Amino acid sequence: MRYLSVALTAGGLLAIAYRLGRCQAAWHEVAAAKQGLRANRRVAWLHTVRLAVATAVVLLGLLAAGFHLAR
Repeated sequence: MRYLSVALTAGGLLAIAYRLGRCQAAWHEVAAAKQGLRANRRVAWLHTVRLAVATAVVLLGLLAAGFHLAR
C-alpha cells in the first residue's frame, strides 16, 4: 500500500510539473502568435498594395489604348 501512495504522489507531482510547463509554453505560444499575426498582416497589406497598383496600371493602360484608338 505504501508503494501506491508513493506512485500516486510521484504521479501527482509529474502532473503538476507538466501543467506548469504547459502554462509557460502557452505564454510563449501567445507571444509567437501575436508576432505571427503582425507579420501576416504586413504581408497581406503588401499583397493588397501590389494588387491595387497592378490594377491601376492595367486600367491606365486600357484607358490610354482606348484614347489612342478613338483618335
